[in-house]
Amino acid sequence: MSTGIKLTKLLPKLHSPIRQLLAVVEKEFRSELRQRVGLALTFLSVVSVSFILALSLQGVELSSELFAALLWLALFFVLSPTLSRSFIAEAERGTYALLRSLTSIAALYWGKLIANSLFGIVASITSYALFASFLRTPPVANAAGLIILLLVAAFGFAAALTLLSALLAAAQHRGMLLPIVALPILIPILLFGINGTLAALRDPTWEGIMPPLRLLIAYGGILSILGFWLSEWVWQE
Repeated sequence: MSTGIKLTKLLPKLHSPIRQLLAVVEKEFRSELRQRVGLALTFLSVVSVSFILALSLQGVELSSELFAALLWLALFFVLSPTLSRSFIAEAERGTYALLRSLTSIAALYWGKLIANSLFGIVASITSYALFASFLRTPPVANAAGLIILLLVAAFGFAAALTLLSALLAAAQHRGMLLPIVALPILIPILLFGINGTLAALRDPTWEGIMPPLRLLIAYGGILSILGFWLSEWVWQE
């Protein structure tokens, strides 16, 4: 009951779609800062993966191929549990119907996608920073390109996992279904990310990194639009 009262105060009936969207983003950040489940899970995942790899490799200098594979494997395991909980958490807390009554479908979906993208960006940059600190990583020829690649990939992860979270929120056994359904959708992001990382490590120009970067942008955009259409249809049903 107290959760419902807090949400009612936080998400009033706003006529402006932009104000509704911003209210959803604010609600996501306040909920995360209050509960700290996602933040703690992300931090522990990043530190654990980096520390285990550092102990296993024992100072061995990574090749470009191995570094790219390990980085994106770590991002997969770090981002998937956190970003996939956006709509599923509402169903578990019993606030799903309340949010639907207080905001439009568009504001709720895009607000959660923006919040997930920001969480993903922070987690991606943190993962790369810890990798660079704990492991002997190869030199980066195009550091700016690699950072931009991580930012775009964070949006792609957020688009894919927000889509799946919205579709599976009301499903039974959603905890078991999510990893099975998520992997095929995330494979293109991992492939584009690995190819882009290899290009950023080897080529100081933008010629090599632009093709996978464009593919990541296009794939994330398609998933975000598809997610909005499908979530709207599922809610209406």
